[in-house]
Amino acid sequence: MEDSQIIASLLLRDEAALDEMAAKYRRLYCNVLREILNDPQDIEECANDVLLAVWNSIPPHQPHNLPAYICKIARRIGIDRLRYRTRQKRSGYETTLSELENCLPDHSSLLDGDSLHIRAVLSHFARELDPVTQVLFIRRYVYLESVESLAKRYRFSENSVAVRLYRARKKLKKVLEKEDIFL
Repeated sequence: MEDSQIIASLLLRDEAALDEMAAKYRRLYCNVLREILNDPQDIEECANDVLLAVWNSIPPHQPHNLPAYICKIARRIGIDRLRYRTRQKRSGYETTLSELENCLPDHSSLLDGDSLHIRAVLSHFARELDPVTQVLFIRRYVYLESVESLAKRYRFSENSVAVRLYRARKKLKKVLEKEDIFL
């Protein structure tokens, strides 16, 4: 099917035009998405979103160059997905958990009978920190505040905050090992 026929079918709201477009250009717009995104699931979801966006935009638009139009839409959708994935809140949460990964025991042990003991040890650990480090530690790992935000709030350099948190994590790991909690 020619591009003009696909566009005409889309203008008539014929869903078969989507199948034709996908058969003809899927490889092209998936390559555009692949250049932006690394995750195959994201690429697949965005590929479906491209079809939906084309369906919703024709009419009123009547592109003269269908492959360029599809690639433009794919690029916009891919960039939007990338922005969504790397948004501050999402990446901050994942970063925070990865910082504690080497300090805390396995998540399954937090759910069993020893969880009260672990909580007590963590609470005692936090109370033993110097007041500044205690506030930084709690705001970072309980409230998931970014290092940058903590530095601005307490007028430290980001490096100073990062170093204090690193040292606190090392102390936490030693405490958990001493209590025979670290797995």
